[in-house]
Amino acid sequence: MGNQAAKGISVNARTLILILIFVNVGFAVKMLNKYYTMKEAGYVREKTFQEQLEQRVMKAFGSMEELNRMINDITRQKEEAEKIAASLEEQDEQLRLVNKKLEDAKAKLEEEKSRLQKEIWEAEDSLSLAKKTLSTKDAIIQELTSKLEMVEKENVTLKKQIEEQSKTPGAWIIPHQ
Repeated sequence: MGNQAAKGISVNARTLILILIFVNVGFAVKMLNKYYTMKEAGYVREKTFQEQLEQRVMKAFGSMEELNRMINDITRQKEEAEKIAASLEEQDEQLRLVNKKLEDAKAKLEEEKSRLQKEIWEAEDSLSLAKKTLSTKDAIIQELTSKLEMVEKENVTLKKQIEEQSKTPGAWIIPHQ
C-alpha cells in the first residue's frame, strides 16, 4: 500500500522533500534557539544593570533600607508639597476675590469722593453767592441806616422848628423844599 500511493513521486523527489522538511525544521529550531539566547541575554543585561544600580546605591547610601527611607521621605515631601501647592492655589483664588472686592470698593469710594467733591463745590458756590448777597444787603442796610439817620436829623430839626413855632404862635413858616 505504501508503494502504490507513493508510486507517482520519484525517489529523488521524496528525498528532496525530506531534505527540505529537515532544513525547515532545522531552521525553525535554529531561530528558536537564537530567540531564547537573545531573550536570555536581554534578561542578563537587564539583570546586570539592576545589579549595577544596586551597587551604586550601596556605595552612595550604604544600604537599600536607607535608600528606601530616603525614597519614602521624598515621596512624603512631594505629597506635602502638592498639598501646599493646592493650598496656595486656593489662597491665590481667595486673594483674587478679595482684590476684586477691594477694587470694587475703591471704585465706589472714588465715586463717593467725586460726589462729595461736587457737593463741596456746590456748597462753596452757594456760600460765595450768599456772601455776595450779604455784602450787597450790608451795603443796602448801611445806605438805609445813613438815610434813616439823615431823616431822624431832619425830623429832629423839624421838631425843633415846630416847637419854636409853637412858642411863637403867629409866625408859621413853611420850609422850602
